Amino acid sequence: MKDYFKKVKSILPVLLLAIFVSTISCLLIRYILEYKLEIDIKLISWEFFIPFVISVVSVILIRKKFIVLQFKDNTKDNFFYIFLCWILIFGLLVNSQMFFTKYLYKSVTINNVSEIKFEHDISNYNIQKVYINERYARGDFETKVVGKNGDKLNMKIFFIAPMFKDSLTLQNYKVWYSETKDTTISYSLSNQKKEIAFKKFYNNTVKYFKNKDFSNLHSFEKVFESDEKEKFDKLIGNQDKSALILKPILKNSNNGTSVFFWYFKILGIGLLIILFSLIFISYKEVEYKKKNDEFLSIVNFLIPRKENYFLPIIINLNIAYYVLLALFGIDIFSPRTEDLVRFGAINSVKIANGEIWRFVTAMFMHGGLQHIVYNMIILAFAGLFAKEIFGEKKLAMIYFISGLLSFLVTLLFHNGYIGVGASGAIFGIIGSLFGAGLVDGHKENKTVIFITFGYLLINVLFGFITNSDNVAHVSGFLIGALISWIFILFKR
Repeated sequence: MKDYFKKVKSILPVLLLAIFVSTISCLLIRYILEYKLEIDIKLISWEFFIPFVISVVSVILIRKKFIVLQFKDNTKDNFFYIFLCWILIFGLLVNSQMFFTKYLYKSVTINNVSEIKFEHDISNYNIQKVYINERYARGDFETKVVGKNGDKLNMKIFFIAPMFKDSLTLQNYKVWYSETKDTTISYSLSNQKKEIAFKKFYNNTVKYFKNKDFSNLHSFEKVFESDEKEKFDKLIGNQDKSALILKPILKNSNNGTSVFFWYFKILGIGLLIILFSLIFISYKEVEYKKKNDEFLSIVNFLIPRKENYFLPIIINLNIAYYVLLALFGIDIFSPRTEDLVRFGAINSVKIANGEIWRFVTAMFMHGGLQHIVYNMIILAFAGLFAKEIFGEKKLAMIYFISGLLSFLVTLLFHNGYIGVGASGAIFGIIGSLFGAGLVDGHKENKTVIFITFGYLLINVLFGFITNSDNVAHVSGFLIGALISWIFILFKR
């Protein structure tokens, strides 16, 4: 405790400065682009992606201040404290963007939709008299594979109908009422049970809208740019974005004031946790050295150079393709199956029609943020070990041959297969470590054999639970092991 205030003095001022600058920057960027220049960007970009990027940049800039925190165990570093600060800054930026959405846009009260002014800075409408004729309604149905490991199937119905001044004025479809209903079922259900679930969901949704009294709804908010709005725009042919799409406001929807106070709650709780955690680490005056910088070590690893080019290139290509799809508007958390197919996923029908290039593009695609993060971490660790054994060129051969052949095996086992990801290639690398351990003196490599085979068994077990692609995992593993045996035997 004797050096506690030295630790606080070193960390707290720069952390508070980073919080202030990043919050102002985030709000200012949005204010200029969306509010002044009226450039429409998806809401998830403002409330997640941009805060994520700015918070990462912030902790990178302040990371040098954490070198005074020294663990007694020299094998540990101060990444934990940097991570805590990042979580705090990220949470505050997300909250500030939610506050922007709730507060900076105006709310107006009008008698009916004929009084609506199509102004960019209005988001909430309190409409005294609402008239909607369901005969003019439109709808659509969408399914999406969701869940931690793609083990759920989400079914969603989109409902949209024009809002009129009264029952006599049924023209000028410029204002629309929108609503969605969804349900989630297990992806592993048979096609017959899925069909039954869909019919039940559809009938209940139709009954819900038929019995709904729209005249009792008065509070609405504008649907901001999002995947949902794109769906509604297509339904009504709103290509020039001139129509206003509204959705009812829930009674428990947070207002700007409550979101604003949550900013300070998050700030207070986050600072208390960080200040409390500083008690348990010692203080030491240390001069900053680049060679001890964890961030620069990661950056250096991702830069291709002689004798270390394959892993950086592959990881960077996976990340680049993922970012590219995000820029095209693909949902990075739970992309739709049709979007994945459109941008290069393995599809048995399209492969049969000659689109064999999908064997390559699918290896660089992923079914969500968690999917790519997990795969790239495993690829980095397994690849480093395999590179020491086989070298760069043979590692590349193991990766691509395992990935391509695992996709081919999966197509043979599954009809109508759609797949993405580098899992088959990564399991090929893990399998190569297993194979090398068996061939090159298994008694001395018990740990490698146990870890690699155990990793396969665990993934197969979870595959049965979550409906993951066990065929690609197992075939990739076995193909990698076979290739490693060939390499070692020929070398001898």
